[in-house]
Parts: sequence; structure tokens; C-alpha cells
Amino acid sequence: MRYLLWINLLLLPFITFSQNLQLHYDFGKAYNGDTKIDRKYFTSTLEFFKIDSLGSTFLFVDVDYDKGNGGASLAYFEIARKFTLHKSGLSAQIEFNDGTPGYIIQAWLAGLSYPIKIGNFTLHTSLLYRANQGANSPDGQLTFAWYQPFLKNKFLFTGFFDLWSQDKSSGSGKDVVLLAEPQIWYILCDHFSFGGECEISRNFFTFDDDVEIMPTIGIKWNF
Repeated sequence: MRYLLWINLLLLPFITFSQNLQLHYDFGKAYNGDTKIDRKYFTSTLEFFKIDSLGSTFLFVDVDYDKGNGGASLAYFEIARKFTLHKSGLSAQIEFNDGTPGYIIQAWLAGLSYPIKIGNFTLHTSLLYRANQGANSPDGQLTFAWYQPFLKNKFLFTGFFDLWSQDKSSGSGKDVVLLAEPQIWYILCDHFSFGGECEISRNFFTFDDDVEIMPTIGIKWNF
């Protein structure tokens, strides 16, 4: 579960501030080697996005609830700031990621972001230097994010695709990590939507180099 990220200013010039709360039920499964991992639990996501005269700020917080008693078991957050450099949309970006120790690698990121137009569709592209906590050498990250209403704004296709490097847990060499979360929402009204996402990951939830595909169903409240 992750983010709307950078809203397309050309497509939605009237939006300067938005925040939403999502609740997803993950009914997927993953395999770490031969070990099957059922993911039948809820995840909440809080997202915040604001545009100002200098650029934009984005924040999200994920919390998994997969303890035996339904309590919170893992948290993850990102905060990112963009500073507009040119009217074309070129921006400087800084970002901080962190979460539950032992599961999430703390990281600072910095680089450039640029929107790529493909017809009526826009990919918000970021190329970032990534400083993972305790890393033996520098890493990098490539991010694509999108936000596309369709069918007279009754549906919303949004999500992101991240690709980055990090040290292998063995301490020798690098893992290439893939994490993508395309979402589709049916918009019932200004405040309420329902839909879901499909988390696609490699070396993020498990570390066996296999690609895992884990769907969810969810509801979203905009406020």
C-alpha cells in the first residue's frame, strides 16, 4: 500500500491539498523459498499531499495489522519534498523512508523529478541517489508514479513503480528490489471510493529473488 504520490498539475490544476485514509484487506500469499506466507490481514494507509509556491510535499504511513490479536505489527512511512526548478515540471526531490527496525531499511534519497507526458497520461519520474542505513556503498532508485482518472472521473488508476539497489543480507553484493502498487478505485462520491491494489514485489517482502503478486481489496475516505 502506498501512494498517490505526485498529482498531475496539468491534469488537475485545481487541487492544491488532499489527504485520504485507506483500509485494505490483503488476501494474497507469498513464498520465501519453499515457505508459504499467507498475508490475510488488514493494512491502513494515511496519505497527505500539498502543493505550495515552492513545490509540493507528500507523506504516507502504512500500518500492518497481522498480530494474533489483530494489533499493529509493522509500520512504514515516507516523506518527500519537491522544489520546482522549471515551469516544465523539473524538480529537485529529497525524501526520507523509515519504519519498524529489522524489517524496513532506513534511507535518505535525493535527486531530480520530471513528468513525462504520454498522450493524456503522465508518468512522474524520479531518479534518486539512495543512502541506505549501514550500506557498504551508494545505491540508486528509479521511481514512476501516476494518477489518471477515466470514464468521466468515475474511476481512478493510480500507483507507483520503484526499482532500487541495496546490500544483500549476506553482506556481499547487491540486491535489486522491485516494488509496484497499481491501484484502481471506483469513486462513489467526493469523499468515498472502493477498489484495491495489486502489490508486486521482488526482494522486498521476501528475499529469494522471486516476484510476488499480492492483491488487496480496499476502501478510501478523502477528507
